[in-house]
Amino acid sequence: MTSNFDARKHSRQEAAKQMDSLQRDRFELLSAFIDGEVTAAERRQVQELLATDADMQRLHSRLMKLRQGMQKLPVPAAQTTAQDTAQEVFSRIDHRRNRRTVMWGGAAIAAMVVGALSGILPGSDSLVPRLAQSLNKEVAPEPLEIAINRPVIEIPKAAVALPEQSLDLPTVPHETNQNDLN
Repeated sequence: MTSNFDARKHSRQEAAKQMDSLQRDRFELLSAFIDGEVTAAERRQVQELLATDADMQRLHSRLMKLRQGMQKLPVPAAQTTAQDTAQEVFSRIDHRRNRRTVMWGGAAIAAMVVGALSGILPGSDSLVPRLAQSLNKEVAPEPLEIAINRPVIEIPKAAVALPEQSLDLPTVPHETNQNDLN
């Protein structure tokens, strides 16, 4: 029983969608007809619908009133010309560019002033690194000494195997040659 109800409900929704689609198509066709944007075949179709369909006649009269009302609306006069608008845009761009340049220049000048004052003030240990400080004391240079027999760093000796830990290697008999003895 519910399946029949669902089927009827579904068919009604489909019919409503088709009707909405048909009305939308007719509205678009009538709107194009009023704007003069239809072909000859479409023009005949709209004229037949206007002659036979009362809903189409009402929609046509409403659209015509709307069109006439739109045409009667006053067009506001432009207060500025396109040339004036373009000039205003470019002047604002130039103003922003100049302002940015002044800001960076001012920041650079402020940094230089702070740097100069921090070096001038007496008794202040500033965070500016000192690259070189010369002392007036004359210090005699020390001669360079190189110790060949005594290294500066202790060099560890290589590990030597103890005799009891030595490996027993097979002995290879050595042939004596008369030439070796001479």
